[in-house]
Amino acid sequence: MKDERIGTVHRTQVIDLLNQALAEGHLSESGYDTRIVAVSTATYASDLQAQIQDLPPRLQWDPRNAAPPTPPDRSAGRGALILGLMAVPLSFCLIGGLLGIVAIILSTRGRGAHGVGPALIGRVLGIISIVLSLGAVAALIFAARTELGP
Repeated sequence: MKDERIGTVHRTQVIDLLNQALAEGHLSESGYDTRIVAVSTATYASDLQAQIQDLPPRLQWDPRNAAPPTPPDRSAGRGALILGLMAVPLSFCLIGGLLGIVAIILSTRGRGAHGVGPALIGRVLGIISIVLSLGAVAALIFAARTELGP
């Protein structure tokens, strides 16, 4: 197997193994600290293997068994976008504020991808609909308190 680049998931797995080795007395505190620093700056699988090679066999790490990171929930991002799009025109009927709140909640579940995506757009539209709904409520209150006649 060729030496492959590793990610945060791999580093976390090795750190968990080092924590277990420290708890069981296989590592000293200074040795543990040195290895943690090396793991946090590791780039390749061989860098991680070097930090655990002298531990007992049950504390060994196999990069082929590493779990891939969990993909973001894209359906929540799409749901936030759809609700945000519906919330803006309905905000003048005051229902849009509620839909905007739901869009914001869904957008937090749809995070994961960086940059502009459906979740972020849904969140922005949800915020706009809440502000418009608050403006509509303020306009209704102002209209109710204002006299129309001479």
